[in-house]
Amino acid sequence: MKKTLFATGVLVIVAIVVGAQGVTTEHVVSIRSDNVTLYAPVSEGTSKYYKLDFDLPAVGSAATLETAHFEFYVDAESFARGDFRWLDADSVEHVGYKAKTPLLEVYALKSSIEGSVEEGQLEKTTMACIPVLVGKNRRVVIDIAPIVRSFMANPSENRGIVLGSFVGEREGDFTLKEGRFVDGSRAKLSLRFAFPSSP
Repeated sequence: MKKTLFATGVLVIVAIVVGAQGVTTEHVVSIRSDNVTLYAPVSEGTSKYYKLDFDLPAVGSAATLETAHFEFYVDAESFARGDFRWLDADSVEHVGYKAKTPLLEVYALKSSIEGSVEEGQLEKTTMACIPVLVGKNRRVVIDIAPIVRSFMANPSENRGIVLGSFVGEREGDFTLKEGRFVDGSRAKLSLRFAFPSSP
């Protein structure tokens, strides 16, 4: 059975599977452009970053989150590090080392953003990160289950998430792409919940 819900500009698609072990539901939350905000870099040498807002489906306290896969596309670039100089294959001089796979970080926010985010606003205990190969239209799928579980436990603390390159040692610059999903969304959050079987 499939059901579609609309809430706060976010599309939620639900699939329900009934098996011998109980009930499993799969929800896809589509995050559209009007729920995405671009911010300037926090400091020199860090990337611009994006804030994404979404509501979680109401599944009840009996639900156990099994997976939370966050999917989107980015153009990934790398920042130079260090002061040494080197020549590329075209004899062009470059300064510093550029990581081929800069780290993209995803954090829940501890407080609302007013102008720009400070490092102290990033919830580091539930953060997720993934290396992304430098290039265009890179598909990223990252597990953010700890973030989603924290929002489920304390719904009032869902102030959205931010993604970018903040405090890692392999910094990069990421541009969140548009128009990569057929429904027009900028990102998708695929959630799988398990429910105990009835006695």
